Amino acid sequence: MDRIVRGTRVLTWVCTPNLGVLARVRPRTARALTLALVGTVGIAHGATDVGALGRIGFRPRGGAATLSIGYGVLAVATFVTARRMPKLASRALYGLSAWHFGSGDLAFARAASSAVHGVPDALLRGVMPLSISGTVGASYAVASATALRAAWHLRAGEPADALDLAIPTVLLLGSKPREGFAVYFGAWHALRHTALLLARDPRGGSERERSLRFARESTPNTLIAIAAGVVAYFLDRRSSAMRAADDDVFGALILAITVPHQLAVGLLERHATR
Repeated sequence: MDRIVRGTRVLTWVCTPNLGVLARVRPRTARALTLALVGTVGIAHGATDVGALGRIGFRPRGGAATLSIGYGVLAVATFVTARRMPKLASRALYGLSAWHFGSGDLAFARAASSAVHGVPDALLRGVMPLSISGTVGASYAVASATALRAAWHLRAGEPADALDLAIPTVLLLGSKPREGFAVYFGAWHALRHTALLLARDPRGGSERERSLRFARESTPNTLIAIAAGVVAYFLDRRSSAMRAADDDVFGALILAITVPHQLAVGLLERHATR
């Protein structure tokens, strides 16, 4: 487990700043690579939620079919609600995403035998990619707080935790809002979340076997999610009753994916920390 997680930690330290630099000198190449990460690992890391819940014994009446239907219904209901109440959806997306990114990165760091310290680290790791990226407006206060926390980790002899805060902060400060966040999501969050899923897979196997199994199991739902997102976007664009700015549509789609995913992640994390 430590080998998968620690190796991925180093990989994110390398990939994230390199993609950020590439976005400045070769923007088209960087966008293509980032899109590939978001479209594969980014979506795939949530595409195995139903199977993962089943493996920890979460089996409602009807089994996997019930979980899949419930997951989809919740996603659709979230999208429709978000489109009708965009301001509320924006606040909900920010809060839920901050919780998801913060708790997820904290769980990853702990799995890598890191000495993280609860609320301050979870809060900064969650708020930082959203505020600094411009999703809710650029926040140099958050960047300053993150820098101070990184310095605190260095003084405490915890350089890995300092890098975990410094690298994405520098990336987001030096990138255009959407580009920076996309790189963070694909090359940082999704890779780390996937590594946790591989490391915690109770079926065991080598790293190669776990990775191939994950790819095989995530592919169908990944393709379905991409197709559903495209259909929802174009149906929404054709609807005069629900037509709004592209940003509202994008936010509603992200929220629709995040709500059921975060519920699943919460159950999985609770089981892992028992």
